[in-house]
Amino acid sequence: MKVLLSNDDSYLSPGLYLLYESIKDLCDTLIISTQYPKSATGREITFDKPLRLYKTKYLDYEVFVTDGTPVDAIHLAIEVLGFKPDLVLSGINVGENLSLQHIFYSGTVGVAIEAALMEIPAIAISADVYEFSDFYNENFRELIKKLVRVLTVNTMKFGFPKGVDVLSINIPRMERFRGCYRVVRAARIRWRARYRIDRDVRGNICYWLQGEPEVSEVDTDVYSFEKEGCITISPITVDLNSSPEMLGYVERLVGGEVI
Repeated sequence: MKVLLSNDDSYLSPGLYLLYESIKDLCDTLIISTQYPKSATGREITFDKPLRLYKTKYLDYEVFVTDGTPVDAIHLAIEVLGFKPDLVLSGINVGENLSLQHIFYSGTVGVAIEAALMEIPAIAISADVYEFSDFYNENFRELIKKLVRVLTVNTMKFGFPKGVDVLSINIPRMERFRGCYRVVRAARIRWRARYRIDRDVRGNICYWLQGEPEVSEVDTDVYSFEKEGCITISPITVDLNSSPEMLGYVERLVGGEVI
């Protein structure tokens, strides 16, 4: 089995190599990442400039690095390096990616979604940590390694669940973790945009984004993570098409009057 490992926090993130340590004896792996952090780049891809790709050693790991985006990285791995993965693991992200709102923003989940569009099963893993050093907590490392290993082994045994394209997984930091996990849907929205008006050093008006939290719905990733302290696993599909029965309702909006 071939597994591609990537992320959006750059090749400097120890979370990326924690993925490798979890499965290094199970499969053929390739690590590829970005030169700089690309958080919240979502599905961004590079069209307007040439990309660089080089191999280097970091923390004794062999890693391929690009100056592009996380989505660029997966295409470079497949099309330039010729690595055709059976599974993509993305992460481990610094910061959780709860709700569909964050899933759409996330470069980490963006990698997984791009893989799914190419019919490659993918798992995106995010952790509620603040900085790279948090990944060196031994209890936290063991929790993550066990989870990643179980998911990989069972994917090898049973295949990916039918009708699921991506698993979006969020892991609480150890002091909030209550020893549980939940398989739940992703909440629709996490916060509403609010802005504080300020002035820059030249006296011009500017606006600081301040997210105002929404009330979390029960039986969602946000609720299970924040209220119950559980690891959340949200199966998602990349098919944004509405159900076939909705086509007739949309036809009514046109009503045969356009053409």
